[in-house]
Amino acid sequence: MLPLVSSPEAITAEWITDALRASGVLPRGTVREARGKIIGTGKMGENVRYELTYDGAPDDAPASVVAKLPASDPTARASSAAQGSYWREVCFYNEVAPRIPMRTPHTYAALVAEDKADFVILMEDMRPAEPGDQIAGCDAARAEVAVREAAKLHAPFFGDPWLETLPWVTQTTAENAQLGQMILTTLWPGFVERFGAAMSPEGQKLGERFVQAYAGFALAYTGPRTLVHADYRLENALFGNALGGPPIAVVDWQSCLHACALADVAYFLGGGLPVAERRAHERELVEIYRREMAALGVALDADACWREYRRYALHGVLITVLGSMLSSADARGDRMFVAMIERHLQHALDLDAGDFVP
Repeated sequence: MLPLVSSPEAITAEWITDALRASGVLPRGTVREARGKIIGTGKMGENVRYELTYDGAPDDAPASVVAKLPASDPTARASSAAQGSYWREVCFYNEVAPRIPMRTPHTYAALVAEDKADFVILMEDMRPAEPGDQIAGCDAARAEVAVREAAKLHAPFFGDPWLETLPWVTQTTAENAQLGQMILTTLWPGFVERFGAAMSPEGQKLGERFVQAYAGFALAYTGPRTLVHADYRLENALFGNALGGPPIAVVDWQSCLHACALADVAYFLGGGLPVAERRAHERELVEIYRREMAALGVALDADACWREYRRYALHGVLITVLGSMLSSADARGDRMFVAMIERHLQHALDLDAGDFVP
């Protein structure tokens, strides 16, 4: 049985050999050397790319793999373990990823400890595909790729009661809603202290209302639910380029919810598109998403789709507050959270999302 190792130095050529062999991609030969290098800017976990050399392996053996490991930052690691984030991601790759047409990295191993504090996911290296840049944002063409791909996650599970049987998928219950409100109200003063300069007076006022009424907001939606990524943003997607790679591959499955599908769409567009670009194209992009869902067998009413998109403009405020305050501060991360809260609050104001706050 493959042992769980959760630090870069513990991942050896022998361990990778065993993982690749168990997954069926290395029918013969061994990994002779695995040279690791940390990649990406993840806050809740670390990604290490291992360049591989082999003895006696077939020509199509992977030239490199990526290991996802717990965060080296103790604050982020403890928070992720307490929330079950690592457990949730391992369960997603083992139980759901093989069942959906959405492009995700193929996994060679996905293991989590009983206490949910340690984990390792050894996965396909999607290079030369690269993550988007949350600070710079993207254009409507890239956003269209993302909303079309989101439908490939949402449609297969739309209204499916099976999701309610999965303990790792966070359900919208009164208890969870109250807990969310307690956490938000605790974090909000510190968030304002750090990022208040990035918020307009009206935006900060709306954020305050949302935080104080979060439980009612979370429970107000009573429509069909599906599996939602919940942190569906530019830096959690890898995009192909002129050198190759798929158009998009989606990663970082630590926040899965049983919720309204439009939460992912609103979050991606509200936080990923610069404000002027979003205002110019969001109606069209929401309609593209609706048509993609229809092509996959899920008919959504146009007015209802737009209404829920408006409602979940506030999802970005939720995730930005939690993401920034439950991990240690760093210069690049703070610039990202500034860009996110500016865009998400303006998104909510533009769409009168405050109408959905009790």
